[in-house]
Amino acid sequence: MTVAAAKGDRDTETDADADVDVDVVIVGAGPSGLTLANILGLQGVHTLVVDERDTLIDYPRGVGLDDESLRTFQSIGLVDRVLPHTVPNQILRFFDGNRRLLAEMAPPDARFGWPKRNGFVQPMVDAELHSGLDRFDCVEVRFGHRMHTCVETTNGVTVEFADGQPAVRARYVVGCDGGRSATRRLMGVSFDGTTSSTRWLVV
Repeated sequence: MTVAAAKGDRDTETDADADVDVDVVIVGAGPSGLTLANILGLQGVHTLVVDERDTLIDYPRGVGLDDESLRTFQSIGLVDRVLPHTVPNQILRFFDGNRRLLAEMAPPDARFGWPKRNGFVQPMVDAELHSGLDRFDCVEVRFGHRMHTCVETTNGVTVEFADGQPAVRARYVVGCDGGRSATRRLMGVSFDGTTSSTRWLVV
C-alpha cells in the first residue's frame, strides 16, 4: 500500500453521510488492493476497488510471499485457496555470468507456522483474492476505471476518473497501485530509491 488520504471521522459524521458514496476507495486490484478489500469486507466496510486495466493481469510481477503474507491470507479465510499456487520453502540462488554461486537464501524452517519464503503465481493468487470478494455485498470491483484526480473535501475524498466515468465520494482513498502509483503522484508523496540499470532474468 502506498498512501491513504482521508478527512472526517465516521463517529462525528451525520448529515455528511449523504455526501459519501462508499467508505473506502482502493486504487489498484493487485495483491495488496484485493487483500485489503477482503479485510474490509470481513468488517462490513463499504468498499470500492478500482483499476485502470480491463481485467486482472495475466502475467506475474511479484514472485515471492513471506510467512506474514500467508498469515494474512489465513486471517481472511483464503489461505487454502492460495496455497495450491505457491511453492513453499523456495530457495533463492544468485549466480554471476560464469555461473558461480554468489549467494543463496534458503530459510530452513517455519517456526512461526508458515514457510518464510514461498514462490507464487501472481495471476492465480490474484484470481483467488478477487473471487473471495464474492462473499461480501459491501465490496465492489470496477475495472476500466483510471483515476484522474483525488481531491480532499470537507467530508472525505472525491475521486474522479478519466473517460467520463462518474466520480466517487469516499471517506478514505488507499493507493495500492504499484511502483508508478498515480495515488502517490497526485498527493505529492515521494518514492525514494534507485533502480538498477542491469536487466535481470528470474527463473
